[in-house]
Amino acid sequence: MNEGEPTADGIYVEESILGVFGINERNEIVEKALFPRDAKRIAASLGRQQVGEVTREAEKTIEKLIQRGFKKFIFSNRALANAAKDKWRIEVEVQNATGAGAYLRENLEELAADSGLVKDVEQLYALTHEVASIMARKAVEKSLSNREATIDQTVQLLRDLDQTLNILSGRLRGWYGLHFPELSRLVADHRTYAEIVRTIGPRTRFEPEKLVNLGLSVSKVSGICGSTEDSMGAQLEPEDMARIRELANHLISLYGYRRVLEDHITVVTSEVAPNLSEVAGPVLTAKLIEKAGGLRKLSMMPSSTIQLLGAEKAMFRAMKSGSKPPKHGIIFQHPAVHSSPRRLRGKAARTLAAKLAIAARADSFSRNSLGSDLKDKLDAAMENILGKNNNK
Repeated sequence: MNEGEPTADGIYVEESILGVFGINERNEIVEKALFPRDAKRIAASLGRQQVGEVTREAEKTIEKLIQRGFKKFIFSNRALANAAKDKWRIEVEVQNATGAGAYLRENLEELAADSGLVKDVEQLYALTHEVASIMARKAVEKSLSNREATIDQTVQLLRDLDQTLNILSGRLRGWYGLHFPELSRLVADHRTYAEIVRTIGPRTRFEPEKLVNLGLSVSKVSGICGSTEDSMGAQLEPEDMARIRELANHLISLYGYRRVLEDHITVVTSEVAPNLSEVAGPVLTAKLIEKAGGLRKLSMMPSSTIQLLGAEKAMFRAMKSGSKPPKHGIIFQHPAVHSSPRRLRGKAARTLAAKLAIAARADSFSRNSLGSDLKDKLDAAMENILGKNNNK
């Protein structure tokens, strides 16, 4: 039998850092197409073949093998096998480990030298290391990009959920308010209000011990219990009260689901943007990434733009009417801004935005760990701002 003559066993199509090879069952290289001597292009070709794209080298090798009369093609790369089957309508088989693949790996140094791709073993090792590093980096970037895509959906879901919670909480207050209107004034927090209604129900059952067990302060408990005695509300039928408490129960479940979403955001943003998460907190980080259209876009923004993200409508109105422009956008949710006195919020927002811009660039480009240092600097800067103004 002549070298390269087709057999019933088929031909093995194997990939390596050198290129794409057609190897028969006797471990003879029948055809090959070598990659150019460029680590980035080699990594790109191997990466595309991993996801089932037929590269120029793969196409050249397979077409020459078809011209030689081979009918059966054996791959270790399932994605490439499926792509080849669709492109040439050939018979393919997938084997995770093949003798041809082992032969290629064992003789890589000799094949590399014969091909002229490298001059010596040291060059081969250097090229292999560079290609592996590029592919590993791209794999990490792709993984983070996929994780980043979930941030948009989760933030939008969180926003929709908050709107739903506000609407349903308003309905609960209105409905239960027919029975005990004074409670709405005494309990501002929606979740606490829903928990009181679900747990206790009619105002005649309000007892100090029950309210304390729900986490209310003694002074708050005293005010609520005092209001039950001379409430202006009407008595409700047991069926109506049951439906009201059922609504309160659903609300508590939704608040629990909201905590689950926040926990998920914390995990994802800590992976995608650890520095931003350290400085801004995970939920605000997710909102900034979603509003900017991605971490990369956020990292390209100047701090002045980050400062006003989410305040675009207010800025447009200010430009149109000549009124004062906004001092901050969604970064108002950060304690450094919303906890500051009103007259200092502009300075606080500028200081925070500057640190966020640095953190975003570190997360997007260098992946260096700067979050803790940036947070310390932010705290020091805020102490300085507040201290100077307190002395005036």
